[in-house]
Amino acid sequence: MRPQLTLRLAAAGAAAALSALMALHGQNHHAGSAYEVGLFGDMPYGEYGRAHYPAVLADMNRAPLAFSVFDGDTKNGSEPCYADPHPEDPANPTPDLAVADATHPDVYKFALSQFAKLEAPVVYLPGDNEWTDCDRPSTAGGLVSDSSDRLAYLRKLSYPSDRSLGRHPMSLIRQSAAYPENVRWSKGPVTYIGLNIPGSDNNFADGGKNGPAAEGQAEYTARNAANLEWLRSGFAAARAARSKGVLILIQADMWDPGAVQTHYADTKSELFRQTTAFGGPVVLVNGDSHSYEVTKPLTDYATTNAAGLAGPNVVENFTRVTTFGEAQNHWVSMTVDGNDPNVFAFHQHLIPANAPAYTPPS
Repeated sequence: MRPQLTLRLAAAGAAAALSALMALHGQNHHAGSAYEVGLFGDMPYGEYGRAHYPAVLADMNRAPLAFSVFDGDTKNGSEPCYADPHPEDPANPTPDLAVADATHPDVYKFALSQFAKLEAPVVYLPGDNEWTDCDRPSTAGGLVSDSSDRLAYLRKLSYPSDRSLGRHPMSLIRQSAAYPENVRWSKGPVTYIGLNIPGSDNNFADGGKNGPAAEGQAEYTARNAANLEWLRSGFAAARAARSKGVLILIQADMWDPGAVQTHYADTKSELFRQTTAFGGPVVLVNGDSHSYEVTKPLTDYATTNAAGLAGPNVVENFTRVTTFGEAQNHWVSMTVDGNDPNVFAFHQHLIPANAPAYTPPS
C-alpha cells in the first residue's frame, strides 16, 4: 500500500504544481493583455451640457471599456450647489441658500443617476464645482452653500462602500473614512491612484471670491497632508506589485497659466520625487481646463538643463493628459498594454452630434 500512496501523493503534487503553473501563466497573460479605459469629466455644464451628455454616455457604453474615470465637475461653477435637506454642521459659516426643490433638483443625486447609466465600472473623483466653489458670492442668484457641508454630503452619497459606481461596480481601496474619495486599485500592469485635488487653488480659500478663509485653509491643510501620504503609499503599492506603470487621477489643472497655482507646489514636488524614483511610465489625468491635450509639464529644479540651456529638465517618464469638458462634450479612451514599453496610449472620441455649428471668417 505504501508505494501506491507515494505514487498518489506524487501525482497530486504534480497536478498541484501544474495547476499553480497554469494559474501563474494566466496571471502573466492577464498582466500583458491590453484593455481600454474611459476618461471624462467637467460635464454636464448647464443646459447646453445636459443636452449633450446622454450622447457621451451612450458612446462610452458602446465601447469595450474595462472601467472609466470621471475627473471632477458634475456641473458648472456658477450654478448653485442644490442639495436635498440634510443635517448641517452648526459650525459652518455659510448659510444654506441652495436647498433643492421640484424646480431645482439635487445636483449630487442627478450626477449619480447619470453614472448609474454606464455599464462598466466608473470611478468618480470630485471637482471644485461640486464643493469648493459652492460658497462663492458670485454663485447665480447669490444662492450659496457651505463648501465643507457640500463635501461631506458628496462623500456620504457618492462613496458609501469600497465599490465603484456604474452598473457593474468593481472593488476599490479607499484611503479612510475621512477621505473616501481618495482611492487606489490595480488592473494588469498598472496601479491607479485617485486624489481629491480640485481647482480653485486646491481650496485654499482667500476670504474673497473663494469663500471664508479660515474654514477653507483648515480644510486644505488636512486634505493636502492626506493627499501627499496617499500619493506616497500608492507608489509604494505600485513598486510592491511590480507595476509597469502608474496612473494618477485628479481634477485640477495644476499647470493652468491662467489660474492661481500656489497650493499645488507640495503635490508637484512629491510627484517629482515619486516619478523619478519609479522610473517607469507615469501618467496624470486631470480635467479643469476643458480641452483635450497631452503634455509633459513636470520638471526638475535645475537652473541649467542637460543641454546647457537656462531652465529645468523635463521629467521625461511623466505625461499629463487633460480631458474634454464644458462646451466640448466628448471623451478620451486610454489603451493599457503591458507589452508596450510606453504602457499607455490615448485616443480622442469626438461625438458628431455634439459638435457646434462653426462660424466661418467674415
